[in-house]
Amino acid sequence: MGILRVKHLFPGLEQFRAYLNTASAGMLPLTSLKRVLDFLNYIIDFREGSDSVDVLDVKFLNKTLEEGAKLMKVKKENIGLTIQTTEGLRRILMALTPKEEMNIVSLDMEFPSLSCLLKSYSEKHKLELRVVKNKNGWYSIEEIEKSIDDKTFAVVISSIQWISGQRIDLKELSKIVHEHGAWLIVDAVQHLGSLTLFPKRERVDALVAGGEKWLLNPAVGSGLMYLSDEILEELSPLPGLLNMEAPTGEWGLWWGIPEKNPWGDFVLRKDAKKMDFGGGPPYLLAVTLGASLELINRLQIEKIENHNKKLIARIRDEILSAGLEVIGDHNEHEWSSIITVKTGLGYEKEKKIYQKLLDEGIKISHRGVLGHYGLRISPHLYNDMDEVEIFLEHLFKNLVKL
Repeated sequence: MGILRVKHLFPGLEQFRAYLNTASAGMLPLTSLKRVLDFLNYIIDFREGSDSVDVLDVKFLNKTLEEGAKLMKVKKENIGLTIQTTEGLRRILMALTPKEEMNIVSLDMEFPSLSCLLKSYSEKHKLELRVVKNKNGWYSIEEIEKSIDDKTFAVVISSIQWISGQRIDLKELSKIVHEHGAWLIVDAVQHLGSLTLFPKRERVDALVAGGEKWLLNPAVGSGLMYLSDEILEELSPLPGLLNMEAPTGEWGLWWGIPEKNPWGDFVLRKDAKKMDFGGGPPYLLAVTLGASLELINRLQIEKIENHNKKLIARIRDEILSAGLEVIGDHNEHEWSSIITVKTGLGYEKEKKIYQKLLDEGIKISHRGVLGHYGLRISPHLYNDMDEVEIFLEHLFKNLVKL
């Protein structure tokens, strides 16, 4: 199935002349709808195993974990589910115990949910919070390195920045982080599903990505979590029940045993399921996400990356040729599927251009933080060059009018 032959799977595109806004919300494919209906029909009919986690895990949950593992080229045992991004990051951090007087490192233009989480976590554990300042909306590995030392507990950052679209060199950063004995924990919500991201190769310790953007699961509440073998050994979450080893090999055989002691000893799982919610898994989220992951894997993430970067390159070339600017540097290896255009007209006029484009059926975003702002464009696998040209034509037309 070719990249440009999937539009029929995304009826939401029909609402727009050009939808170039996946960094805000991706489009849900019809394949996910079908998978949800199949699942709900299974439950409504109360088919065999509808009340058994043993059966439902095999029939519905494991397929999603396998697709997530395939996307990241890791073992299924290292993949878990999360509810979007922040909840997964919170679970990981709360299962780690830093020593007092350690520090945690992040970046000053991070999405506010990450900054809120790290501020409260640092206060709770009496950590020094070190926030690396941007330079013209961009970060160098050298500047990040200055904030890392032997007392650094973790570096927690987004692998692709939500305002600039900068793609952080995780492999290079992980070398520095691990040299100091720290963890590299990544918010990949603006990355996974859009570009290649292989956490084992890049030596990422933990990664969380909500499904609402590039994983094509808007408003579902789904997400993926990757945990390395090393961090799995250190994670100590509060046990529930179903994130423990089944005492009899599977839970179905255990419930009726009369001698069992509910206050007895249970053994925490050793794989990523140790970080599960403790109760029954959110199967509805899993099946919805699983279908989207299957579509992405069928298209192949390497081809999706190539496609998305071609669209971004076309936008960048035209913007720079017209004498406008984009946030950040122009190093191609740091590009992503996000680009933010600086018109130079000031915030209020730029906001009018955004609204005018929206009125004309062209959906992008108007985003800003710490004085950096602009029109953010974020194409994905269901977009084509025609939509990019429509955007450029209408953008320049409205710029002339102002």
